[in-house]
Amino acid sequence: MHPVKQKPIREVTSRENSLIKTFRRALADGRTREGWLAVEGPHLVEEALEAAPRARIESVLIANDTLKNHERIIAKLDAATEVTRVPAPLFDHIAGTETPQGIAALVDIERTDLDGILSAPGALLLVACGIQDPGNLGSMLRSAHALGGTALVAMEGTVSPFNPKTMRASAGAIFHLPVIAMDDADILARVARAKGIRLIAAERSSSSPVREADLRGSVAIFIGREGSGLDPKVTREMDLLLSIPLRSSSDSLNAAVAAGIFLYEASRQRGIE
Repeated sequence: MHPVKQKPIREVTSRENSLIKTFRRALADGRTREGWLAVEGPHLVEEALEAAPRARIESVLIANDTLKNHERIIAKLDAATEVTRVPAPLFDHIAGTETPQGIAALVDIERTDLDGILSAPGALLLVACGIQDPGNLGSMLRSAHALGGTALVAMEGTVSPFNPKTMRASAGAIFHLPVIAMDDADILARVARAKGIRLIAAERSSSSPVREADLRGSVAIFIGREGSGLDPKVTREMDLLLSIPLRSSSDSLNAAVAAGIFLYEASRQRGIE
C-alpha cells in the first residue's frame, strides 16, 4: 500500500476569505456555529491531536513565517485536515492572543452523553456553580483531568467552558475531559441521585473537614463562588457539606484551589496514580 499523502497547504491572503472570517469569529467566541472549538497556539493544537479520536482537527491556520516552527504538528495531521497558510499580519489580525504563535485550529470534539457519564462506575464529577472567572474554570478543568475526574458540569451562571480564556487556562484538558453545560441544579441533583451518585459540596461553615469524609464511590463535588458560595437551594440538595480547614485570619480559598483540594482528596482515597 502506498502511504497517504498529506493534503497540500493552500494559501489565503484576503481578510474577506470565508475561512478567515470563520476563524476570526471562532477565535473571539471560542466556537464556530457548528460547535467546533477554536484554539490557538501549538500546545493546544498538540493536545487536540493527542486527544484523538475524542477530538478531531478539522482545519488548521498557520502564519507563513512560522511554517518551519510547526512542521512537526503538520506532519501529525490527518490527510483530511484542511491546512491553510496566511501572511503573518493577517494571522495577527484574527488572533485572540496578545502574542500570537502563528497556529490556530478548529476542533470537533465528541459530544458528551450525560446518562453515560453518570452511569460510569466510580464517577467523579466536578460541578461548577456560578464560577465566572474563565481562568478559574480553566484551572478546575485542568485539575479534574489530572486528578481522575470523569466530567465537569458547568451550571447556570458559570462562564462558558468554551470561552477562549477558559480553554487556554485548561492547558488542553478541554479536549480530554467531558464537559456538560446545564441550567437547572435541581435536575442534575435528581438525575445524579437516581444513579447512586452522592452530592457533596464545599461549604466553609461546615464542621466536617474534607479529609475525614469518604469520597470513594460515585460522587459529584459542587464548588460555588469564592465570595457567596453555593446558592442555598443548591446546598439543600446536598448529601454532605464539607469544609477545608483554614487559619482563622483567612476567609476563603480561590474556587479553583478549593476544587483542587477536594479532587486531590478523592484521588488519594481512590488510589489513582
